[in-house]
This record gives sequence, structure tokens and C-alpha cells, in this order.
Amino acid sequence: MSRIVLALYLTSIALLPWTWFPPFPWLHEHAQWSDAVFAAAAAAWLIERWQLGDWPRLRPAHAALALYLLFASLSLLIATPNPRAGAPKLLGVAELCTLAFITSEIASRPGLSRSLARVVALTSLFTAAAALAGLLLFYAGVGSPLIGIYGELEPSPWYARVQACTYNPNLLASFCIFAAAITARREGELSPWLRRITLAALWITVLLTFSRGILAFALSAAIRSADTPRRRALATVFGTACAVLILSLTFWRPLLNPARPFDTRFEPAPSARYQAMVSSLAAVVAHPVLGSGLDTHPAVSQGRTFDAHCTPINIAATLGLPALVTFTGLFVILWRKRRLPVDLALWGGLAGLAVDALAQDIEDFRHLWVLIGLAGVNGAEPAPQSSTGRLESSVLAD
Repeated sequence: MSRIVLALYLTSIALLPWTWFPPFPWLHEHAQWSDAVFAAAAAAWLIERWQLGDWPRLRPAHAALALYLLFASLSLLIATPNPRAGAPKLLGVAELCTLAFITSEIASRPGLSRSLARVVALTSLFTAAAALAGLLLFYAGVGSPLIGIYGELEPSPWYARVQACTYNPNLLASFCIFAAAITARREGELSPWLRRITLAALWITVLLTFSRGILAFALSAAIRSADTPRRRALATVFGTACAVLILSLTFWRPLLNPARPFDTRFEPAPSARYQAMVSSLAAVVAHPVLGSGLDTHPAVSQGRTFDAHCTPINIAATLGLPALVTFTGLFVILWRKRRLPVDLALWGGLAGLAVDALAQDIEDFRHLWVLIGLAGVNGAEPAPQSSTGRLESSVLAD
């Protein structure tokens, strides 16, 4: 693999948790420099494949990615009220599918897993430092974009929800699940001290988000250590309990202040998340095939429109039930094609994100699609050791 493709791809991964810093001034409100760098990496990869005449063999997971992009395109063209305004969102979906595809191809080459783990570990440590800096500024009475909103939690001068350089604490917690999965993988070959420091920093960071993602992070950690039948059984019970609790918090409306946990009480009125789920399900019933349209907000709560805050429902409500079936089928294909022994760190991360998906819309999170690509490597055939493969191995070894 050429140094240019490798450097650009790893740089795009390093920039994943840096959504607003440095500022990205154009294209879309949620675009970031990681997108621009990955676009360059994809272009360089295409040029390299064309020059070598060595194109990847298509697999069932690739067909699922193509179908998902097709349904998103049809939803934009037919169901979206203003297709031109939603075009950047379709470009984003295309990027996510391409990210999974190219990740599966790049990561199948020797040495990439080690480089990827090091890059994710370093950017995770910097992210944790940014989160702690925001917390210190908060206690010093200085506001900063490193601190997120309280959401459904009660505001307090005694605690804050960190978001570092992401858009919100929930996104930061989701990234922590991804980062822990990457740094804990056997293929990462991280030194024990760097792995321990990174995982400890991620634990501290995710706890400071005060989000439901803490449960998902703990579940992914439990699955990583489930190397015996007893531990697997405990992880299954814990995962079920996490899913039930997260869904219960959607239906109930707790008033929680982490600074005074014993004062927790429940409001009788339906929570905003419950209203979002019910109204999104109504959108599914009204538009079952193509949804309400790409880049629309199917949920309604307190007179405002927003997303469903539940990934399966949000996909079905915006893109339609065929898109949801395709999205779900992608993971079924990856699981059926997985290599043995199972990579507990990777699949633990995906399981954690699956639980986290019950409380927020993660289908647009870039790190999810990186894990999808890595899961595709587990189901892929080993890369042939042609002269090109040996050359790429030597480049990575330099």
C-alpha cells in the first residue's frame, strides 16, 4: 500500500473525534476535516487500484452497502420535499458506505491494524485531555465548547457533561466505545502500558459524559473479557439488562442530578424521547417504503421536529423499511462471515454501539462505519501475497 493512501486514511481516522476543531467552513454544518482527508484518501486509493489493475473482489456485504445507498438515493429523489437541500446528506451517506468499503480493503493488508490502533490510541488521549481541560475550565467558571448541554439531566454547578471537540456528550461516549474496541484488539499489538493508559483515559472520559453510553461502554468491556462460558453468560445477562434499562429510560422521564443521585424522581408526563419514538413510528406507518425523506426529521415533540433518538426507528422513518432491512442485513452478513475465533474487542464494540443505538441515532457516526469495515475484514479472504502485496508489506514495515 502506498504511503500516501496509508497516511491520508490514518489521518482521517485521527480526526474523527475532532468535529468542530479545527473549524470546517463549508459544505454542511456537520462536515469536518476528517471528511475532506478521507475523500483524498479514497481518490488516492482509486488511482492506485487503477494503476495496478488490482480491484477488490465484491462480497455480499458490499452488495448490502450498495443497496443501502440506493435506498437513500431513492428516498432523497422521491420522498424528500427539497432534494437539492438534502443532496449533501446523500453525499454523506455515500461517504459512510465508501468508508466501510475502503476500510475493509485497506485493513486486510498486513500492518494496518497496528498502525490504526496507535493512531486511535493517540487521538483518544488527546480527546481525553480536551475533555479534562473543559472540565477544569468549567470549575474555574470559564465557559467553553468543550462542555455539552445537560439534556434531560438537571443542571448543577457541581458537575458538567464533557463533549471535548465533538458536537455533544452522547457522540463523545459513542466514540469512546469505538476507540476502546480498536485499542483493545489483539491485532493492534499495542504495548501493554499504552493500552492500559488509553483504556483508562477512555473510561474517565465516557464517565464524564454522564450519558447512556456509559452502559454501552461497560457492555463492550464485558464482552471483550468474555473468554469463558461463564463470562459469556454474564455478558449476555448484562447486555440484556442494559438494553432494557435504556429502553425504560425512554418511556419514563427521570429527573436526575448526578450530584444528588438520591433525589432522583420520575415525572408523570411522557419524556421527549418517548414522544419522538411514537411520532417517528407514525411516520413509518405513513411512509413505509421510502420514509419521510433523506435529511428530514420525522419526530415531533413539544411542537418541534427532530430525529427519533433510536437508530432502527430513525432509519425506517427517514429512509423506509427496505433501508432498515438492508442495514440490519449488513450486520447479519458480517456476523455469518466472521472469522473464528471471534474478535471479542471488535464485536464487543459493535454490540456496545447496538445498545447505544437504542437511545440515539448513530447511523451517521463515522466511527460506526469504520467498525463495519473492520468486521468485513474478518469475513474476507486473506490478502494474496503477490509481488504487490509483498511490496506493500515492506512499505508498512518501514
